[in-house]
Amino acid sequence: MTNQKRAGHQRTTRRSNKSASRQNPTKKKRSVSRVWQRLKNSLSFSFSRDRAGFIVGTVLLLLIIYSSIALGSFFFSGGKDQSVINGAPWADILLGRIDVANKCGPQGVVLSDFLFNRLFGFGIVFLFIYIVSISLKLMGLLERVSYVKRFLFCASAAIWFSLFFGWLQGLVDSNSFLVWGGLHGQSWALWLSRSIGSVGFVLLLLALFIVIAVLVKKDAVLFFRSLLGLKWIKRRKKQEKTSPSNAEADREEENVNEDETLLDDEEPDDFLTVQTPPVSVVPPFQSRNEKKRDDEMIVEIAPETEMVDINTISRSQVGPGVRLAHFRFPSLELLKNYDSGQEHNMAEIEANKQKIISTLDSFKLGVSFHKATIGPTVTLYEVIPDAGIKISRIRAMEDDIAMSLKSEGVRIIAPMPGKGTIGIEVPNSSPQIVSMRSVLGSKRFEDIKEKMALPVALGKTITNEPFIFDLAKMPHLLIAGATGQGKSVGLNALITSLLYSKRPEELKFVLVDPKMLEFSVYEGLQNHYLAKLPDVQHPIITDMSKVVPTLNSLCIEMDNRYRKLTDARVRNIKDYNEMVMAGKLSRLDGHDFMPYIVLIVDEYADLIMNTNGKEAETPITRIAQKARAAGIHMVIATQRPSSDIITGVIKANFPARIAFKVFSQIDSRVILDSPGANQLVGRGDLLFYQGKDMLRLQCAFVDTPESEDIVECIEGQESFGHPYDLPEYIADNDENVKVFNSKEKDALFEEVARMVVNSQIGSTSNIQRRFNIGYNRAGRLMDQLEAAGIVSPQDGSKPRDVLISDEESLARLLSTLD
Repeated sequence: MTNQKRAGHQRTTRRSNKSASRQNPTKKKRSVSRVWQRLKNSLSFSFSRDRAGFIVGTVLLLLIIYSSIALGSFFFSGGKDQSVINGAPWADILLGRIDVANKCGPQGVVLSDFLFNRLFGFGIVFLFIYIVSISLKLMGLLERVSYVKRFLFCASAAIWFSLFFGWLQGLVDSNSFLVWGGLHGQSWALWLSRSIGSVGFVLLLLALFIVIAVLVKKDAVLFFRSLLGLKWIKRRKKQEKTSPSNAEADREEENVNEDETLLDDEEPDDFLTVQTPPVSVVPPFQSRNEKKRDDEMIVEIAPETEMVDINTISRSQVGPGVRLAHFRFPSLELLKNYDSGQEHNMAEIEANKQKIISTLDSFKLGVSFHKATIGPTVTLYEVIPDAGIKISRIRAMEDDIAMSLKSEGVRIIAPMPGKGTIGIEVPNSSPQIVSMRSVLGSKRFEDIKEKMALPVALGKTITNEPFIFDLAKMPHLLIAGATGQGKSVGLNALITSLLYSKRPEELKFVLVDPKMLEFSVYEGLQNHYLAKLPDVQHPIITDMSKVVPTLNSLCIEMDNRYRKLTDARVRNIKDYNEMVMAGKLSRLDGHDFMPYIVLIVDEYADLIMNTNGKEAETPITRIAQKARAAGIHMVIATQRPSSDIITGVIKANFPARIAFKVFSQIDSRVILDSPGANQLVGRGDLLFYQGKDMLRLQCAFVDTPESEDIVECIEGQESFGHPYDLPEYIADNDENVKVFNSKEKDALFEEVARMVVNSQIGSTSNIQRRFNIGYNRAGRLMDQLEAAGIVSPQDGSKPRDVLISDEESLARLLSTLD
């Protein structure tokens, strides 16, 4: 038995040793992983992404500087240094035992010879440019660099210059120690010139140059088109054929009837002021039978928008009173640039003209065509009716012309404002997309945005001109349109244009989003551009119960601002802010810079249905009537333009309106007081109305990824740390506010209060279960606890928060209630 016990003890000891041997490696692995994790965390803390990028960028920049100095010195002393370097041992070169004239030593000579003579020659400069741009990007000195595009350009330019200088040196037959195109350019140029000849080689270089120029600069397409079109030869031949007696008349005719493919930079009205000799023009008012049927029509192609260089756009605008001195506007490179260089179908323009003539002729309505203006979405045909033809008869031909053209969205403007013509708008078969970048990057927007308080770049007119208006002068805007016709894109265009023109100190948004989806992308702007009530958690208002308090809070803000304007003896917010920045109003007296506030409601119909209509309409009407001078402006959008939603009171206070496509003439009359919106083609096609004439525009397109990039750019910059706080609104006669009445206090009130405070659970069912009472009595007890300030108001199905933390605080509170 003793031996068996000993054997069992030995087996147990061996098993424990084996298990310990198995556990020891695991412990060692865990200890090693902990050490590695700590080391990794310390390294990640010490070398963040920005720090590592700055270090790598600095090293690359210093290497380029060293290489540039070595190359510069190599040009002057390379021949002498190469004779010393050639044949020298590598150890002497690496250790610097050789005396050379190069400023960067023997290794600088070897490096220069490799980069210049053995690679791309003078083309190596473009690779230097690429590495410099990468280093500046890593150091944070360049905001946005496309590595792939810049590499393709620099690499192709380096190859082109290498080939060119390799071929050029072969022609010059230079005996220089420098290989102008490097071994790469010299060998390829020699092979190509022998294979395709010198002429073929030159044509190949020219073709490569054109390809690189077109890929880098889009304007190069227009230049090469005009160059290949040989317009100057045509003009010269026309001048040679012109006799001296008719020279003056021909010059006048050339100004009016320019070649259809040329872009016309003149304003549309200039065509009506050109005086032509009576003998060369058919009088516009002739009888239909005597008139030529093949009318000569001026075709005016909308010119490309004049753009400004991105690098010249003012993006900081740091002035007096600015708190975020390092804030920078988003770059235009965040916006997509859609190709607007589509060719216009002149055959389609002529075919539409003939169909319009045929349709009007069938009803004995004679007209002569004056001009056709091709826009991004529609083409405007201007016609002059024959004598004795009533305008009302032509205006009634909309449906007949639309059926003849097999097109939707035909609209007749009779007469054209300020012109003696009738306009017929016909949608293009291939409409163009107007990018927000082409509008915000235009010279017109850059010149005019400083003169406007709230510049809004909405889109482009039919003449391809950017349409920009000042929201502060509207002063409020009503937007309506059917679902999917561009209403949300219009709101994004409005917000984007304001973000590109106004700093966070100058502008605040109050965004109401009943659908909870449209404005969620802008939540990252909360510490820069958004305003909200102090007790509201989310900066984007999606809870309809918070909308009416927010509107009333804006009314309080408006009244407070008016009191400050009265104290300062000024009439508007612009003059007030100028006095604040000039130091004429002291912050000690309660004066401070006041930003503009723009309230945007995405779906006004949902707001009216989910709240008491009068409760929401009353503060909206009050703001619309009075808030202009205080710098508070509203933008209300709806997809239900019915008379019960857009009431007469709302329309009377919103003179500026935007109508996207709707599906009935009644809806169009509700928005614009006239038909027209039902004849739009959709996809951003809109009518802008400001109490005078309606203007047809194509809204600028802003995609969701573009908005996300803009918000990310702004969110990553210095901020105020919190949203702009609106004044707190407390209702005078709020039915939901409960008042504690000690005479109606339940006998179990104090006992229930102690239980709730000790358990920190504010639940009616818990009170009912603990004290074995009915639900109605438990509900009354919970109402009394809320009125006493012990629990919070009901928030849906969630338990109430207990506002008292301990029994001592409860005892003090109960003593005040007796």
